[in-house]
Amino acid sequence: MTEEEMRMTFTEHLGELRDRLVRSMVILAVAAVLCFVFSDQLLNVIVQPLKPILAVVAAPDTAGATPAAGTTATTTPAPEGEAPPAAKEGEAVPAGTAAAPAKTDGPRPFNWTVLNPFEPIKVKLKIASYGGLVLAFPFILWQLCAFIFPGLKPSERKLVKTLLFGCAGLGVLGVSVAYFGVFPLVLPYLLEWTPGWVTVQLRLDETLTIIVKCLAGFALAFQFPMVVLVLVYMDLLSPQTLRQHRKVVIVCLSVAAAFLTPPDPLSMMIMLVPLVLLYEASIWASYIVVRRRERAADAAQ
Repeated sequence: MTEEEMRMTFTEHLGELRDRLVRSMVILAVAAVLCFVFSDQLLNVIVQPLKPILAVVAAPDTAGATPAAGTTATTTPAPEGEAPPAAKEGEAVPAGTAAAPAKTDGPRPFNWTVLNPFEPIKVKLKIASYGGLVLAFPFILWQLCAFIFPGLKPSERKLVKTLLFGCAGLGVLGVSVAYFGVFPLVLPYLLEWTPGWVTVQLRLDETLTIIVKCLAGFALAFQFPMVVLVLVYMDLLSPQTLRQHRKVVIVCLSVAAAFLTPPDPLSMMIMLVPLVLLYEASIWASYIVVRRRERAADAAQ
């Protein structure tokens, strides 16, 4: 092959890469616009795990907040760091004093809040960017595979497909554990530490960011078995090594779970238990990988 032919071949590859990148960017932009249009519905889906445990209500009224006609009522705030005085059962609240909200056994009331007029549009743009990336990711991944696959061997293509499907399945599993397990179980536990006289307010922007980060953290953490299998396939790890260092790995997984979850033992255990089970499953899967690799080596001889 002459130098001119090699240059043309390289130019054609660059042209193909450019076309696929342009298509991916167009699909990403369309998906982002679509998610922006339906941002209210998507936000409702994202915060859905919070609704069964927290009742969305208006700001709680205080005693004396509705004065009689022709009069004005004033409230005296409690000293800094102290709870407002609560009236006993059957006892009137002293005039000019705000009563503490009664503590109920039902869902804890809270209010969604924004701190500036630009925050609602900021939330919509965040939802558009996050949702657009998730929605367009399969198409972007398909474009990337279509560009790379022609240069791979059939066995390598099969391996890449297995990794892609495995990572996608584990990612969906991680997101499901966070969405259906961590949020409904952990949030009531966290709110129990809030004193009864403190009004719970959730900032819309920060809450959305925390939820998205938690979902992404679980999806990333659940990729651990695929990393183990890749290392076993590359002969950098062996099933025997995985079994011998099981205790060390469990400690490392505990540290990772502590960093990727809210600061409480319950959410840490919700992530840690599936990770340990997946690690045990990856040990058995590594034996299968080793046996298949040995059979392929024997067949090649």
